[in-house]
Amino acid sequence: MAEFDNMLRSLPVAYRTDKWVCDLLGCIAVLDEKQRESALETVEQLFPDTMTWILETEERIAGLEGNAALTLEERRTALQARWRAAGKCDVELIQRVCDSWKNGEISVGFAEGVILLTFVGAYGVPEAAELAALQDAVEHTIPCHLAVSYLYRYLLVREVDGMTLDELQGHTMHDFAF
Repeated sequence: MAEFDNMLRSLPVAYRTDKWVCDLLGCIAVLDEKQRESALETVEQLFPDTMTWILETEERIAGLEGNAALTLEERRTALQARWRAAGKCDVELIQRVCDSWKNGEISVGFAEGVILLTFVGAYGVPEAAELAALQDAVEHTIPCHLAVSYLYRYLLVREVDGMTLDELQGHTMHDFAF
């Protein structure tokens, strides 16, 4: 208890050995430590990446009720996407929403009246729950008259042709398009 020692050293020498004063300082130090822990925990609730007990309230305010089946990380990601979705809908706004997705490697484009979301990171289709959360966030961001097209990246035969055996072993069957 460093705080106890600091408080004790700040007292006059005559009080430092008094049992009643030492007991009082011990009680104060315990309360001080609890308040510091509580303050640090409260600060964590201000940032979406560390939210815990305030997350449910923030979800309710953002209109994201019913996310209890999702993991804590997925709930945080959905909340960040909803927060970023505020404002005029354009490619940059949709890109910010997609960037809040935990995999976040999506390129947003617009062609012939269709919003194109291209997964430029990992190969294959993302997990269903993660993809559903992204789709929900995008649907709440874009105007309802615009279509959305999701484009996935696969490892093609022409790309495999130039790979070494070590490079191929780094991929799973999920990465290949048939």
